[in-house]
Amino acid sequence: RSTTPIPSSYLSDRIGRTEAKLQKAIIMHACSWISLALGLLCSFQSSHAFVLPTVGPIRIASSSSSSTVVASSSNNDVPDMEYLKAQLLEYLEKRREVGADELAQKEIGKVIGGTKGNAVLDFVSGSPNKEKVLDKAPDALDYGELNKYGFGHLVTPIMKAGGRFEMYRMLELEAPETRIALKRLSTPKLVIDREGKNDPTRYTGLKLGQVLDDSAQAAALEATLKQKREEQEALEYEMPFADKRNVSPKQTPDWTPERLDEWGMSQGRVEAWARRAKAGEFVNDPDESPDLTLPQRAFSIFTILLIATAFGKSTDSFLVDLVGLVPDKATATTFKETLQAPAIGLFVASIGSLVLSYTQAGEQNRNPTLWAVKG
Repeated sequence: RSTTPIPSSYLSDRIGRTEAKLQKAIIMHACSWISLALGLLCSFQSSHAFVLPTVGPIRIASSSSSSTVVASSSNNDVPDMEYLKAQLLEYLEKRREVGADELAQKEIGKVIGGTKGNAVLDFVSGSPNKEKVLDKAPDALDYGELNKYGFGHLVTPIMKAGGRFEMYRMLELEAPETRIALKRLSTPKLVIDREGKNDPTRYTGLKLGQVLDDSAQAAALEATLKQKREEQEALEYEMPFADKRNVSPKQTPDWTPERLDEWGMSQGRVEAWARRAKAGEFVNDPDESPDLTLPQRAFSIFTILLIATAFGKSTDSFLVDLVGLVPDKATATTFKETLQAPAIGLFVASIGSLVLSYTQAGEQNRNPTLWAVKG
């Protein structure tokens, strides 16, 4: 094994990287916990059942009161109605103190739910997935209102005692209207159609022989034929050969001087195009391609290397340190200045070849852009 000591700079660099990774991991865990807490808070705020009252403290039911109601209900499944009534009266008094009716009116138009698509909120939220707009203020004995003001322990006894409407009757309060109107069930009347009069698919016999009077049939046929003859006679008269270009009387020949002139001009254009095509005016050189020949490639590479060596900033270090072609940088600078004159000459020659190729391409029936690039 090697006994070479590890440099201190290497150790400090590794320690710094480890600390950076630990800080990054701590920040990521903190962000995940913060996002989870925000998700829980949003889910509780979006649920109508978990909205906290904005005025007054929240009443937390004492263990003795809840245990009394639960104990009485667990014995014989019938809660203590007197105690339940006293608790409800206390709850109504609490609502009057905090102005719960005015707060309930502010709930109209509020949007609850809307957690669909969020996995965290779907898991922790008790609100509906789809958004719902409240169109009616919550009633006084709604279970959500009982939970809001700290009387949630009364929900189960109220259910066992007959529900909210039974509590309204016990407290001699006006019960609210039901939000969903119940439809009366009606039994359809059974009708036995023995003859099939109400059956649309019932066979009614052939309809081809409904008209039995021969004279009536003959009169109808005569009227139909007369109508067809009138329609044929009412068609517009179309002069023969009206679709031709010559619409003059038939004694005038089709070959008018105008038609002869047009025909001669078209024949002349065809012959002129044939002569130009025969002369090779429209023929492009099939050998013309963007590929460079071997001499062109060698010249291009040599010119680029010469210009890079003559005007490059790192030529001195390259010639002295890497290649060792010259002993010192002074000699390398002199050598580089010597190469600058031929490099400038080759560059000017390339530009001149480009311009000359572009101007001569049109006369030679070549592509000017392609010739300029290859020049």
